[in-house]
Amino acid sequence: MVSENTTRISFRLKTDIHDLIQKLSADEGIDPSAFMQRTLERAVYAHLSPKRQKELDNTEALYAVARQKAREVFSSGRFDEHFTLTVFGELMADPKSRALYEEIIDSDAYTDGAPGKTPLNLNLGKYIKNAIGAEPLLDDAGKVLRAFGVKDQPIRSYTLLKPGKPVSSLE
Repeated sequence: MVSENTTRISFRLKTDIHDLIQKLSADEGIDPSAFMQRTLERAVYAHLSPKRQKELDNTEALYAVARQKAREVFSSGRFDEHFTLTVFGELMADPKSRALYEEIIDSDAYTDGAPGKTPLNLNLGKYIKNAIGAEPLLDDAGKVLRAFGVKDQPIRSYTLLKPGKPVSSLE
C-alpha cells in the first residue's frame, strides 16, 4: 500500500549534478523529484522490510507500465485534454496492470477511499503527463483546469492536458 505519510526535505545540489538529474529525468519522462525519490529509495532498499521492498517494486513497476501505456496511447493518436483518464482506462482494462494497482492499494480499483489510493493516483497522473511531455491546460487566468466528479473510474478527478515539449524517449 502506498503511504500517505511523507516528509518534505530540502537540500542543495552542485549545479552539474542538478543538470544531470534534469537531463536523466527528462530522458525517462519523469519529473526530477520522482527521479531523485526513486534514487534515494533504491539507496536504502536493502535496509527496508521485505513488505516495504515489495511495495516499492510494485509501485515502480506500475509507474513503468503507466509510462509505457501513455506513450502507446499517445503514439496511436489518441491524445486529447482527457488523456489521463484515457490512459487510466487502458490500465484498468489490462488484467495485469489492474491487479498490480489493486495489490498496491490493497483494495478493488473502484473502491472509494482506499488507503494510499489518492497519492498513488496523483503520482500516476504525473507519470502519465510526463511520459509524453504534456502540460496542464490553463484557463484565461492561468489556473490549471481539472475534471472533477468522474464516475465509474478509479480516479475522481484529473488535470486536463495539452501537448507540450516532446520527450526524447518517445522517439
